[in-house]
Amino acid sequence: MVMVFWDYPSLAIGFMNDEHATFVDLINEAGDALTMGRFSVQHFKRLVQHCQEHFAHEEREMQRTQFRHFQAHKHEHDRVLTEMLALLANYEQDESVGPLLDYVQDTLPDWFVRHLNSMDRVTAGHLARHSAATA
Repeated sequence: MVMVFWDYPSLAIGFMNDEHATFVDLINEAGDALTMGRFSVQHFKRLVQHCQEHFAHEEREMQRTQFRHFQAHKHEHDRVLTEMLALLANYEQDESVGPLLDYVQDTLPDWFVRHLNSMDRVTAGHLARHSAATA
């Protein structure tokens, strides 16, 4: 599945849009490498690292603004990171590309669309309102 960032709705917070665009680029890069037989575990590690950094950034902003749904949103981030790290560990053990390919081409893009349109949309609205109130 090739993802095009502009196919997804823009959020009210610039850093979230910027980091989501990078996420889409990394998914496409990993997916292309997997399907073309040029996959290196570094592709997936870059994707994991980006998610760790992006989720931490969102979580800092949610905490700073006392977002009441912080725990639910963080729980979802933690769940996805746990999945990604487990896939990475399994790959490093048996070097089976199939599960990574399925995850990068299907599972992760589907999750991203749901997460963007639900939790991230609500979070961005909260952060935008908080920014406007403190400006």
